[in-house]
Amino acid sequence: MFSLKERLQEILIRDNVIKKEDLDNALAEQNQHGGELSKILVKLNLISEDYLAQVLSEELGMPPIDISRLKIDPEVVKIIPKEVAVKSQIIPISKMGNNLTLAMADPLNIFAIDNVSALTGMNITPIIGRPTQIQQTIDQYYSEDTHEALQSIMKDIKDAEDLELVKDAQSDLEKADVENLTQDAPMIKLTDTIIQQAVAAKASDVFIEPMEKTLRIRYRVDGVIREIDQMSKALHLPIVSRIKVVSNLDISEHRLPQDGRFKTLISGDKEVDFRVSVLPTVFGEKIVLRVLDKSEGMIDVETLGFKKESLAQLKECSQKPHGMILSCGPTGSGKTTTLYSILKFVDSPEKNIVTVEDPVEYQMRGLNQVNVRPAFGLTFAASLRSILRQDPDIIMIGEIRETDTLDVAVKAALTGHLVLSSLHTTTAPGSIVRMMNMGIEPFLICSSVLAILGQRLLRRICPKCREAYTVPDNLIQRLKLEKLAKKQNIEFFRGKGCKHCLNSGYAGRVGISEMLVLSPKVKTIILQRQGELKIKEMGRREGMITMREDGMAKALEGLTSLEEVLRVTVPDEEMD
Repeated sequence: MFSLKERLQEILIRDNVIKKEDLDNALAEQNQHGGELSKILVKLNLISEDYLAQVLSEELGMPPIDISRLKIDPEVVKIIPKEVAVKSQIIPISKMGNNLTLAMADPLNIFAIDNVSALTGMNITPIIGRPTQIQQTIDQYYSEDTHEALQSIMKDIKDAEDLELVKDAQSDLEKADVENLTQDAPMIKLTDTIIQQAVAAKASDVFIEPMEKTLRIRYRVDGVIREIDQMSKALHLPIVSRIKVVSNLDISEHRLPQDGRFKTLISGDKEVDFRVSVLPTVFGEKIVLRVLDKSEGMIDVETLGFKKESLAQLKECSQKPHGMILSCGPTGSGKTTTLYSILKFVDSPEKNIVTVEDPVEYQMRGLNQVNVRPAFGLTFAASLRSILRQDPDIIMIGEIRETDTLDVAVKAALTGHLVLSSLHTTTAPGSIVRMMNMGIEPFLICSSVLAILGQRLLRRICPKCREAYTVPDNLIQRLKLEKLAKKQNIEFFRGKGCKHCLNSGYAGRVGISEMLVLSPKVKTIILQRQGELKIKEMGRREGMITMREDGMAKALEGLTSLEEVLRVTVPDEEMD
């Protein structure tokens, strides 16, 4: 089967629609900047979208459609997640029984068709849609209403007479002028509203991003970024300056990155910490706020969602007098939460527990917590060396980033201390290879490491709009679900979307994990330097449940969707 790109080239040259030189220029543009050939041809005014739809219709025997004239049922659109629609440039336009009609910019994209079929369990009928109309329809049906509070504040700002300086955000203002600008009541109210609504939405991060002509506000909720509003670029400078002021950062510095933090009360009594990161970009300074909501409380290790076997192993390892327990995963996978839950489990008045973090994210009563300050020479490694002189029983290291920290941590684990820490690796077996690459000898790893926990966070299906659906047989065979489910007519669940979950189908998150305990057989593989795959295989033979398997189990329980599991985890290798 020819791809759309190959078929299109053949038709255009055959019918003398464009010259060979123009086609070569378009292909060169594609090779240099990427993108779809059809869009590049339209962009260069070599063909029109109408002609493209017509010629593809005649050649492929598929009907074209004018999406702008259709009134699509919003419930039909929600069948496909926004991420899938944007990535594949598709939009569902009608549903009859088990048949879903899909408007596609590239009707020969078999992978997109198979993906939608697997996600929905429906038969897909592709039709040709104009790329511009598809994108407009995606923007129309998947857009979220901006918050009324922001709109009201924006009106106040436009009506205010004392904000003339804001109109020229690019001009070089004096430091005193900027400080005065940040004290204006409407500007304080706008910044506070952005922060308050982030906490109300249970966002983990707030993105304040300058674009070429606008200022974009986005929240990360349940691990997925959502655009909240786009406002005047003139508001960029005062908002950034206001956040710098409350974070004790230099408001006159616009060329270098800055990091800070501030604390605020929400609704009068809810204390929330914010970590602030300022990064200069070509359109101005971008700010990211990490939300640390202390009112959520410390999570018990029993409520993290671990399987019984993994939880029992984790508790057993954490009660040993010395050794190292590692939590691994990308940023935002819940590593810090897991480490604190272990500390809560093992904490007692008889133990001397010290943590070293950058920065301290949660304050826990009874713990000695150290904030590293690299600018003054107080690094992770330097802190650990001092901590070891304080006779600690348990040491928690927020993150192992470099060889010096790992070296001190391993030596601490070997000399009678229980060490908890995290690594930025994708899998539990991969952490072993990472440690070797950082210069730690295999025999030291085997002597110090007790267990490694790999983890991810998946979006939890909204309980208000959850519905079940039956998975097609071909998908069951492809994903090898027969052994996992041990039943016929396997059902998965998904969220239809409702007001409770802002039409996303998800509310909250659930963790998945894999627990690799360094048994004698696993240690033998490590000592032989046989690599990540062999370590993983031996771990699985000894009962390790992988993240993909744990995710599938939680999807079968109705906690998360099949789409989430496939999005976040990778397939497991076949075992002999």
